[in-house]
Amino acid sequence: MRKNIVACLFLCLSLFWPAQCSALPKRIVSLSPVGTEMLFDLGQGGNIIAVTEFCDYPPEAASKPKIGGYAEINFEALLAMRTDLLVIQDIHEQFTPQLNKLKIPFVILRQNSVEEICVSITRLGGLCGAEQKAAKRVASIRADLAKIAAKTVGGLRPKVMLCVSRELSENKISSFYIAGADNFYNELIKLAGGENVSKETRTAYPHISIEGLVKLDPDVIIDLVGDRTYYHSKEPVDLDTIFSKEYLTRQWLNSASVKAVKNNKIAVLAGTVYLRPGPRVTQIVLAFAKAIHPEAAW
Repeated sequence: MRKNIVACLFLCLSLFWPAQCSALPKRIVSLSPVGTEMLFDLGQGGNIIAVTEFCDYPPEAASKPKIGGYAEINFEALLAMRTDLLVIQDIHEQFTPQLNKLKIPFVILRQNSVEEICVSITRLGGLCGAEQKAAKRVASIRADLAKIAAKTVGGLRPKVMLCVSRELSENKISSFYIAGADNFYNELIKLAGGENVSKETRTAYPHISIEGLVKLDPDVIIDLVGDRTYYHSKEPVDLDTIFSKEYLTRQWLNSASVKAVKNNKIAVLAGTVYLRPGPRVTQIVLAFAKAIHPEAAW
């Protein structure tokens, strides 16, 4: 009788226990640069079998086989590689019916807020059997953000304009794109002790002219210029010049006499880290905070 009870209990558990618990993924494909960062941070680098051409962090990611960009999904390649976990972002949601049909296991990571980043890290850690590492990373993110906030609380909140894209080869800036009020940068600016000068919610990244810059009149300009590796220009350019902070800052100084220009409150931040909110999100917020509140003891 006792043996029958034990057998019955085992059968019940086997019906409800997730398949991932008995077989952790060992052949992971990441179509998300942020997902790749998370996987390495969770100690899963050895289980990654392919990444995108844009997965450049950590440096070890560069040695992984490439499966193309991240806008499209090569289903045949995924099947041929016997992928047992596909890491994607919310931009890939349109492909989920095909993935389900082909029975390719996948996880969708979201990164539109600090909370979503933490949830994504926790979820990915659970799928890969790295719960403790995920919990440690999430706790570290929350603690670091609290420390940054503590240094700016109660003070003035300067109006910040965050430029996310522009033509870098111009001698004088003519137009550019900024972070509106409806994207993750809006939250990061607040966490860094600033106020987003843009209140635009109809589009995430509004296109701004020089006349628009004058109307916004920001106290601080933060210029995200990406990485020289991915810079493309219609005409030959000297990348050493183009990515010189002195050169990039001078472009703003030559453009419009707004408060940020008059007070030389312009911060040029180069690197893909500032374009990818993930495990290094506190690095982004800290850089923003230093630009917004240089008077604080950093």
